[in-house]
Amino acid sequence: MRRFVVFALVALIFVTQAQAHGHGRHRRSDRCWSEQPQSAPVVQSAEIPIPSVEIPIGNAAGSEDALAEVNAVRARRGLRAFVHDALLTQAACSCAKQRAARLIAGHLPESDFHYLPVGANANAAGCAAWTPDWGWGACCTYDNYAYAGAAWTMGSDGRRYMHLFVR
Repeated sequence: MRRFVVFALVALIFVTQAQAHGHGRHRRSDRCWSEQPQSAPVVQSAEIPIPSVEIPIGNAAGSEDALAEVNAVRARRGLRAFVHDALLTQAACSCAKQRAARLIAGHLPESDFHYLPVGANANAAGCAAWTPDWGWGACCTYDNYAYAGAAWTMGSDGRRYMHLFVR
């Protein structure tokens, strides 16, 4: 069990660093997260910082406004908070619900931007479908945008279908 926890922490740090350096901006394959190595390196817990797992905001079904969770993740990296955009939040909620209903781990086939309401504009969209113990995850989370809307919906497979629109 200890080796699995160490492996999970190392993997989380790797993903976090990759996102900070501009990698991982494309759809993630679920296969990356389901594979477990035969043996993980033994690392002293003092050598790596143990990230605090953000408790998902919302209820068991989801959150129609998860920007506080996104901003908490950004704050841990020393980044400024996104400013809440109601129209982007509405779009993120629509996308998250569609993806969860259809168990789509990546972007929607008909384009995420199709879900933007009249009057809304977004420069980018990020998404992820992770189990709740992974916390918040979506491309664009650590990018230098000013405004955002975020939401998530729990899928029947136990994964949180997270969506983020930014401008």
